[in-house]
Amino acid sequence: MSPMTTRTMLLTLTFFTLRAAAIYYPFIEYSGTTFFDGFDFYGAIDNTTWGNVTYVDAAVASTESLAYINDQGNAIIKVDNTTNVLAAGIQYRKSVRLTSKAEFPIGTLFIVDAIHMPFGCSVWPSIWLNGVLEPGQVWPAAGEIDWIEAINLMDHNQMALHSFAGCNQSQGVFQSGQSVIHNCNDTTASGCTVEETKPNSFGAGFNNNGGGAFGLQFDVAGVWMWFWNRTSIPNSISSTSSNPAATMDTSDWGTPSAAYPSAGCNITEFFPNQQLVVDITLCGLWAGLPVVYNAATGCPGSGPNGSSCFLANIAGNGSNYAEAYFELPSIRTFSLNSTLAALGENSAGSGGQQTTGVASGSPSATADDSQNTGGAPSGAVALGSGVGQAMWVAAMLVGMSAFL
Repeated sequence: MSPMTTRTMLLTLTFFTLRAAAIYYPFIEYSGTTFFDGFDFYGAIDNTTWGNVTYVDAAVASTESLAYINDQGNAIIKVDNTTNVLAAGIQYRKSVRLTSKAEFPIGTLFIVDAIHMPFGCSVWPSIWLNGVLEPGQVWPAAGEIDWIEAINLMDHNQMALHSFAGCNQSQGVFQSGQSVIHNCNDTTASGCTVEETKPNSFGAGFNNNGGGAFGLQFDVAGVWMWFWNRTSIPNSISSTSSNPAATMDTSDWGTPSAAYPSAGCNITEFFPNQQLVVDITLCGLWAGLPVVYNAATGCPGSGPNGSSCFLANIAGNGSNYAEAYFELPSIRTFSLNSTLAALGENSAGSGGQQTTGVASGSPSATADDSQNTGGAPSGAVALGSGVGQAMWVAAMLVGMSAFL
């Protein structure tokens, strides 16, 4: 390979793998006794992923303790584990699906602190972003960002974007997770999928390890997602958790688990305002698919001649769902737009797009920092613009040229 070819490849790699750090302003926080105030309860059967659950309304969720604040001040969101469900006919077990009243524009940062995640055979929990459809549009016209999601006895998180054709995860992105599918309009409906490779990101291991935190950066320059176990949560997150006025500096967030830079997917085109969704369904079009459920080693009735996901799990007294609950101290959101952040939920969905970088189509729009070890140093980025990022990339390229 010629020196010029090597140089070109390295410069291209630099452009496509660097994420801009930024300062974000506190926006909307879901925590404490008011955690549920910012959400709507679905109040209908699962008619999207066709799990055998009825998502209850707020009154039932409160009365039957399916959504409440525990003695530690944390939100509990759970599946009914006390009601007997008949094995005959089409039956549903009660569960909860929350959708944020607020719409979140590009330029929003999300952080979930979780102590316990739902898991178990047939269990399909997720925390995700659902694009706000215009009249006449159908999914996935406004996109979907699957941030925290797994099924059955999986021990790792899975992340994905869903879109119409034209959005892809670029090859060779800088992330710690393992890319499985690059086409976000994948015909299997899996989206462009990345599997978490850090240990204890889901299931029993997550819960036994004290839980952890998940971050998501929704930006013109791309979408990035992180996971940290309880002992590796960045100081920028832990030190601001009790200060509602503190800004968030992402420069210590390190390598993302999943990276979707705008070089492969024009974020402004495929992902307008998003609503935050938290839900737990059972069986359905992923966890309950025969080919999937029968491969779930350790689940009752699984295997080549196994029974259905419903009969093996949902039917009965529900005691097998004792671990099917979220325990969430908080979900915090931040905005690059200080004015929008100051207005809080009253302004959600009405603000203009903000970005750490420049619009899709510019090479530096895909920037990604790597734990400040060769990444952009803290403070290098001019807030709300690509100037600082562009200057840092230029300096990086000048430095690289000495070795090429």
